[in-house]
Amino acid sequence: MKDALKLPVMKNTKLIAGKKGIDRPIKWVTIVEILEDIDRVQDGEFLITTGFNLMKDNEVMEVFHNLFRLRPLSGVAIYTSFYMKKIPDSLIELADKHNLPLIEIPIDINFSEITKAILEQIVNRQTRLLEQSDKIHRELSTLILNDQSLTEVTKRLAQLTDSKIYIFNEFYQVRYSNIEFLQNATNSSQTTFTIDQETIDLSNYLLRSLEKESKEHITVKKVTFTIYPIIAKQFCFGWIVMVKRLEEWQELDDIAIERATSIYAMEFLKKQAVEETKLRIQSNLLEDIFSRNYVNEQLIIDQGLKLNYNFTLMQSVFHFTFKQNKKIDIHLVDRLYHMTEQILIQKNKPHIIQTKLHSIILLTNVNGETKEEQQYYALQLASEIRSEWDYFFPDNKLVIGIGKSYNNVKELGKSAQEAQDAVQLIDLISMKDSIAHYQEFGIYDLLLNMKRLGIKLSTIYSENINRLQAESGKEIDLIETIEIYFKNNQSIQQTAKELFIHRHTLRYRLDQVEQRTGLNLKSTDDLLKLQLGLMAYKLDKVLGQKFK
Repeated sequence: MKDALKLPVMKNTKLIAGKKGIDRPIKWVTIVEILEDIDRVQDGEFLITTGFNLMKDNEVMEVFHNLFRLRPLSGVAIYTSFYMKKIPDSLIELADKHNLPLIEIPIDINFSEITKAILEQIVNRQTRLLEQSDKIHRELSTLILNDQSLTEVTKRLAQLTDSKIYIFNEFYQVRYSNIEFLQNATNSSQTTFTIDQETIDLSNYLLRSLEKESKEHITVKKVTFTIYPIIAKQFCFGWIVMVKRLEEWQELDDIAIERATSIYAMEFLKKQAVEETKLRIQSNLLEDIFSRNYVNEQLIIDQGLKLNYNFTLMQSVFHFTFKQNKKIDIHLVDRLYHMTEQILIQKNKPHIIQTKLHSIILLTNVNGETKEEQQYYALQLASEIRSEWDYFFPDNKLVIGIGKSYNNVKELGKSAQEAQDAVQLIDLISMKDSIAHYQEFGIYDLLLNMKRLGIKLSTIYSENINRLQAESGKEIDLIETIEIYFKNNQSIQQTAKELFIHRHTLRYRLDQVEQRTGLNLKSTDDLLKLQLGLMAYKLDKVLGQKFK
């Protein structure tokens, strides 16, 4: 608007209100005689009117009042002497209140001269912007064609726009920037910025720009954040975020960011194609290992070295799936894969991943001199990945099973089976946690092997445990009682406390157990029979539910 008022044709006009909005850009010029529907007026328009019937019709006046209140125009110009001698005070007050430039045009200036002059200015500016944006696009494209990294592209984009540039991935983490960026210590995202002691979290604005598939502007303490989503093949790879002082911002910045988005999208698609090829190779390799489809171990070891993976170290298989896996689509599995991959890359940890329909399989080395240390390390790694996942996808709970650690190829199929068993049987050792290491299953390992050898688990528990099953809904669950009794190391006090019953009531129930089973709870042999039978019963029940 400021430049338009400097045009020769506008020499005799007068800016009578809304001076603080003088920097508003003019996107188009519209001339109206009668204004009935303000919804037809576009944001950024410069509206020129004669104000027909404005002084005589209160409804027309109210339309203008709403126009000044509700529509972010670049400005309004009203001819005087046609239908009014003076612009109404109410319009002047509203224009000042909303920083809307209000211009008085004398009758001797021609409509068409104003329109022509301003439109020429708009077209010339758009032409310059287009030329500059093409130049930016060519520069960034040239960097890519010369095999420069996206880090270099980001630095050059920051130079061209004289701003700070952050490239976020789909998990709100900064992948590239022209400045050093430290990860937020409080959570896994890096979307929190502090401007003059005022903090802003961009995460909601990132999502809003994705929903609109267009740019989003936020201004805090005279610092402007311009956000643009990077979308290709209906997938969001992340966002470009430009940060600069408000007084330094210019329209070219928006255009530059929009043009740069296509450069990043194409590069991310190329990286995705490379990742898919790498994942396919890894998946085939793990399939061969788990099924022992190889001539000798050395061939597998050599293939691993080509993938920067050492098969001679202690390693475990991790099985990741979801609690409600029937409701999970492939896109969520992809996100789990990308998140796990990024965490392991950040930790500089060699690994091999295989994706399934509702799960991913991870093979990686585990640190520690003893089995206990290796188990602890594996559980900590799984917990870290789960925490990261829960932060972004709290409604899609993970279940993680971990196999025992081995340092030779032929045992890795066993670790994979153990990891899968740990997922399926996790409720046997914990109803609350969602991570299980096969080492924790103890004697269940023996029972599983017996089942695989064809031994029916029911033969272990049918004689004793079946007699403890309640025959009606009113009968006390003696199986639960004896299970908690064993869990608390046969402590009467602790067991009664957990069952919320008196100690005498507990002793009565334990007497019932002895009467029904014919076993003596003071006998070590009888206790072992009862405990083994209970474990076989629970395992058989869980397996039956899993494979119905």
